[in-house]
Amino acid sequence: MEQLAHHGILNQKWGVRHGPPYPLGGGDYSPSQRRAIRNKRKAGNSIYNKRHFDEVLKADKTTLSTLSYDRDRTKNTDMFYATHNVLDKHQYNALFNRPIPRTVYDENGNPIGTGNFMKYRIDNSLKKDIKVASEDSGAEVFRELFKKDRDFYNFVMDEDRMQSYFVSDKYKFKGYREVRQVLEKMKQGDYTQTADELQIVYRMFNYVIPYDGAGDARKGKDVTTQRTKFFNACKEAGYGAVLDTNDAIYGGFKAKSPVIVFDMEQVVPKDVYQTKMIDQKFSDLVLVGRKLLGQ
Repeated sequence: MEQLAHHGILNQKWGVRHGPPYPLGGGDYSPSQRRAIRNKRKAGNSIYNKRHFDEVLKADKTTLSTLSYDRDRTKNTDMFYATHNVLDKHQYNALFNRPIPRTVYDENGNPIGTGNFMKYRIDNSLKKDIKVASEDSGAEVFRELFKKDRDFYNFVMDEDRMQSYFVSDKYKFKGYREVRQVLEKMKQGDYTQTADELQIVYRMFNYVIPYDGAGDARKGKDVTTQRTKFFNACKEAGYGAVLDTNDAIYGGFKAKSPVIVFDMEQVVPKDVYQTKMIDQKFSDLVLVGRKLLGQ
């Protein structure tokens, strides 16, 4: 009498359950498989990592780089945007570095015409290691400040303050619509917001941190006052920078290591030079290659 024997599924490893009645799509993993998945999710610069894990910038290995038409951008300021990732540097250079007209002077300081100038590349080193708050950690500081500081609470809740400082075409941003929905619920007298909802609101605050008032000194001072409170609270919690959540997670950039640096005592100017059009063209090519590789 012939017998029908089942010897497993093609390419199935011995001892690994991967087929009926077990889930073909995953979910029934061995401990080693779960560790591998966890390690992959925690890989450097992954969105999972940036949301949930703080980053430490080592003083002996980190160069914080930014672009600006002002060569002294990182001097006498309370904060600046930066990255320490090479691909990010090319991405920002390709997207945001354009020539602008500027008066040219002779050696005696007399104007002799107009030329086109690119942004300065400003590199900075660190005196000591600084810790970058992940989205979770930044949101936790934000939540505590929201609970304890009445003026900060009003800044967040008042439509004419934080919400009005968001970009003018705000409704095309999914993140803005999500925040609006949460804030509308929070206005109800008997409503108690959750930690997750305040984390959504934090994303808007993170976005408006650099707002300078767009010519309105009162609005600029308002934002400066509130971000100073936030920066001080972050410093008390041991942080010298926070993740730029828009560029890292929610915007279209998906930058790898964009940070907002505010512990200026640790920042040391390292090198400043004016970029050239050829630098920008090379960055364009790098950006194209990055997209093709899915990075």
